[in-house]
Amino acid sequence: MKKFTVLALLAALPLGAQTAQQPTPPKPAAPAQAQPQQLPAAPEVQEATKLANAGDLAGAVQKLEALRKARPNVATPPVLSLLGALYLELNKPQEALAVLKPIADAQDAEAAVLYNAGRAALAAKQAEAGVEYLSRAAQMAPGSPAARDLGILAMRQGQLVEAYGLLIPWVAAHPKDAEARLAAASLAVQLERARDAEDLLKGLPENEPALNLLRGRVAVLKGDGAAAVALLEPLLANHPAGVDLEVRRALAEAYLAANRPADAIKVLQGKTGTHPGLVLLLARAQRRAGDAKASLATLKPLADKLPADAKGVGDPRPAVGVAVEYGSLLIEGRRAAEAVPYLEKATRIHPGSKDAWQTLSQALDAAGRKDDAAKARAKVDEIAQTAARPAPEATPDPSGGAPQQAAAPALPPDLQEALRLIGQDEEEKALEAVRRELQKAPSSPQARILEFRLLLSLKRHEEALNITEAALQREPNNADLVYQRGVVQIALKNWSEGEKDLRRVLELQPQHTGAMNDLAVLVLSQGKKAEAQALLEQVLKLNPKDQMAAANLKALKEGAIEKRQ
Repeated sequence: MKKFTVLALLAALPLGAQTAQQPTPPKPAAPAQAQPQQLPAAPEVQEATKLANAGDLAGAVQKLEALRKARPNVATPPVLSLLGALYLELNKPQEALAVLKPIADAQDAEAAVLYNAGRAALAAKQAEAGVEYLSRAAQMAPGSPAARDLGILAMRQGQLVEAYGLLIPWVAAHPKDAEARLAAASLAVQLERARDAEDLLKGLPENEPALNLLRGRVAVLKGDGAAAVALLEPLLANHPAGVDLEVRRALAEAYLAANRPADAIKVLQGKTGTHPGLVLLLARAQRRAGDAKASLATLKPLADKLPADAKGVGDPRPAVGVAVEYGSLLIEGRRAAEAVPYLEKATRIHPGSKDAWQTLSQALDAAGRKDDAAKARAKVDEIAQTAARPAPEATPDPSGGAPQQAAAPALPPDLQEALRLIGQDEEEKALEAVRRELQKAPSSPQARILEFRLLLSLKRHEEALNITEAALQREPNNADLVYQRGVVQIALKNWSEGEKDLRRVLELQPQHTGAMNDLAVLVLSQGKKAEAQALLEQVLKLNPKDQMAAANLKALKEGAIEKRQ
């Protein structure tokens, strides 16, 4: 049996809900503000401590339970915290939560107690309570593992930017936490941050298919087709179950980056089904191979089904990609007038797409509609100015070893100051620090997320709604922003508006499990049990490890949340 120190048990237990296949995170030292109070000097406590440090956790529990019954006055919060931590390490989350909940619910609960209570609640399928405890712990001790676990949860719920902002500082400080590094690397790839993803993958095993899939996608993002092909070709014959299409997509992109379109066609031919992204990739390969006729034929069924506008469209990018590619082929074939209606649809589906407006301007020019072409080019310039972003902060190298003195900080100084102030319960001053950063970097995702969370914590919901509305003016089809607005509307008890936003999120991003979870609870309060159950079951199909969905589905079936408001 492993040996655990009492401090590690109290402040840094592994995630109780992890499966055996997942990497076990390290046991980092608890930050100063998360350390529990000193244990009393009672003989029973001393004996239990010795047993725990020797690895006899069951014996330590027996000693402390006997003490709790015989001398309840000695069973102080530090003793109960240790007992709860021991239960959690023994994979007895219900017993752990029963011990920890009374002291965690107190306003003066310590960060270590809140952290372990959050772990226990999640493992006991009480997701809402678990998130609340972890959030309180993260606010009190920003460097604690609570922030790490919240990042993993946010990722599983489809909140990519928020998850990335939470995980990157943790990984920089704990480079040996393989699970967190892998999660952060996957997020970096999805957010198209190739350099960050490459740094995060350094030092991880070289022969793991899942890791090499990520490395291949990073190489594609960097434009290194040859390296991507070398990584991805072996995976086509040997990859984990359920990721065949993902491997084919990545390998086809690698072949295109390596200027091997014929090989991309072979990988995709007969495998695309009606998946817009794969169909589009095949058409691009055919076009690059010089077969414009085949490319047009591949795209035409999807192009003819393009919606007239954004209504009812999920993620707009595949539809816009089809329209732009099809329109470009028509322009090249001297059929520019035919291309215009498709490209106009693209600009209505995604008004913020620079590619759609750029290609439309070319079609209008070629069709002789010079004034309209000029208007389209003006729109391109407007989008380019709006989308201008300051250079991102360098990500610290998390490849292992002691951090070097010259390494860049995980967060800008004002955000570090904000986290310190949050730990001191000075949220108003923390908000001021965040807004100083936003004056320098208005598009900083970490600052925007932290500002939003602080406004919610301060119950300044109207202000949170206003900044979200302003962001949505710039990016009306940003699923994360629509979800953010839905969260505020629910906090304001604007149930109808909140429901509209959650449903809109699922139109924009059909696999947004966070919106599914929240919508399920919302419709359940309206008595729509069948819809709620269908939503939760869909979440679990997408992510069988989603603890929130599992807990809510269980409660729904047991009738425990039918009247939840």
